[in-house]
Amino acid sequence: MTGSILLVEDNERLTEMLRTVLESRGHQVKSAGSGDDALAQLQGQRFDLLVLDLKLPGMNGVELLQRVRRSAALKELPVVIMTGVFRGEDYARAAAKLGVEAYLEKPFGKDDFLKAVQGALERGPARKELSRLLLDLYKNGKNGMIELRGGTRVFVVGGEPASFSSPGFVPFLISANHLQRGDLEQFPPSRPGRLPLVEAGLIGYDDLLEQSRLFLFRALVEALLQNQSPRFTPDITGVELPLTPLSLPRLLHQAAGTASFDLAPYLTSRGALCPVRTPEYFRLANLLNMGQEEVDLLQRLGQGKTVQDILSDCDTPARGAALLDLLARMGMLSLAAAPAQDQQPDFPQKVLFNRPIEEVSERRAEAINFNDLVDEVSESIELVVGKKGMAAPLSATEIDFEQEVQRDYAAIQDKNYYEIFGMTPGTFSFATLKDAYFAKTREYSPEKFMQLSGDTLGRAQDVLSHYANAYNTLSSVIAKERYDEMLNADTVGLGGKREDELQARIQFQSGKVFLEMEDYGNAERALQDAYTLDPNDAQTSAYLAWSIYKNPGNQRSQGALEKCRMLLSKSLQAERNADAFAFRGWMLLDEGRDGLAEGEFQKSLKLNPHQSHAQGGMRLIRERREAEKKGLFKRIFG
Repeated sequence: MTGSILLVEDNERLTEMLRTVLESRGHQVKSAGSGDDALAQLQGQRFDLLVLDLKLPGMNGVELLQRVRRSAALKELPVVIMTGVFRGEDYARAAAKLGVEAYLEKPFGKDDFLKAVQGALERGPARKELSRLLLDLYKNGKNGMIELRGGTRVFVVGGEPASFSSPGFVPFLISANHLQRGDLEQFPPSRPGRLPLVEAGLIGYDDLLEQSRLFLFRALVEALLQNQSPRFTPDITGVELPLTPLSLPRLLHQAAGTASFDLAPYLTSRGALCPVRTPEYFRLANLLNMGQEEVDLLQRLGQGKTVQDILSDCDTPARGAALLDLLARMGMLSLAAAPAQDQQPDFPQKVLFNRPIEEVSERRAEAINFNDLVDEVSESIELVVGKKGMAAPLSATEIDFEQEVQRDYAAIQDKNYYEIFGMTPGTFSFATLKDAYFAKTREYSPEKFMQLSGDTLGRAQDVLSHYANAYNTLSSVIAKERYDEMLNADTVGLGGKREDELQARIQFQSGKVFLEMEDYGNAERALQDAYTLDPNDAQTSAYLAWSIYKNPGNQRSQGALEKCRMLLSKSLQAERNADAFAFRGWMLLDEGRDGLAEGEFQKSLKLNPHQSHAQGGMRLIRERREAEKKGLFKRIFG
């Protein structure tokens, strides 16, 4: 570790010798020949280490050390003492009480000197490798200021980067064309800082926030990649406005994905250990935005596998190792010598975003009980005829109603939708349709329906469904147009399965039109009818899921969400299709699982490069990432 060192020694020859030794190791060295000169330099510039001779002209070294320890800004500065006069353990113990890191008695060797300097720099509370420093600040929720190379000062509030000041910010704005050099010269800001740029009308406030977050993000990522060991001061006096906070776990995760990682030494030291999740994993995981490969890797945790085992199945072991290393340093994983079970969250958690995509199996038919069937049928009847005007409870015999069901079932087999209601395309009217439909369905009251059984029950359901399909088709201008087109093509009237296939196609096309119109309620009804008629069609399953998901009436329904997932899984099991991948991508995107959503959109576009939903999803992900770098959280999520 290198640093900036102030060497205080009145012997010029010794000063030059020590300076040469230190500079040969990469340290930046300034020197002072007296205590007064040293104090002036300490007050005017930040140093990482003070190397101090106790016998000095004027203010001696002991008095200088006392002043350093009484100063709020200097009290944690590491100090190495050199002395040829104050010898013995008593002096060393007294110096240690003043926070002296090492006490060297002259004459001393070069190796001892370098060991003392290096140890003081490494143990110094103000100097740590940046990643470790940021994690320490985050875990302890500390405030303070970090000084990066180039004079950029980062203010940390509550453990997270929240603001900065930097001489490089204005040149950054000029290079990005957010600020014109000529305007800056003609309308110079009234005082230092970033807000005066807005006061002078040189940049808008929102644009300043965006560019400030982008600059802070880039400055910290560059410092992390350079493995800087900056100076930290536990003081935020003079924090510069406006505040531009960044999520530290997200920042470290993105930086870890960018940096190169030395895999061999990591496997040597960690390869035989077994990583398991800690409660902190669940607390921080939702702050990260992991990709599919990272999520897949994490699913191998807690299975008794070692780091070596986990990474052996990874396409990019170095990136996987970097992720495991980061999560361990953040306290999200513990590395045990023997296999252990994952711990569980110690707080209520609704959703863990960085988890695999759930493959939901379709409910088996026998899992649907009789009450479910009655509720579904009753809802279908109420949809058209309403709750009023239903037939009175059954007064005729069950046999009479069963015979009526059989006659109705036979009557619909070879008729098109107009003929079912006693009309032709030429005599059609909405009023006639409504009256005819009501007349046919009023006899199928819930009370009568519940008394049926066996084949008659199934046929009654088919009749009622056929009436509803016919009514829904002819009462909708869009669906009626599709139906008339198919009538003219002589595809109607074939009866049986072909009739069902025809109706399924009509309702499917109608549902897609309603989706384009953003009429999600009618879209869901039309596509549900299509699915009822043809439940094995992959496209129908996918579009029905999308209509349910987009219908505002289903937004708070967990059951509706589970049905969407089941339908999409079923669609993809039947056929890998671009629409299902795209719709599942949007569901993941809305959950905040951008990495997994991107994977689904890529699968969709691989099958169909023109799939509009997938294109829109990828576009939004790119905008979000750029906005995250620029700080456009308000625009994206507001």
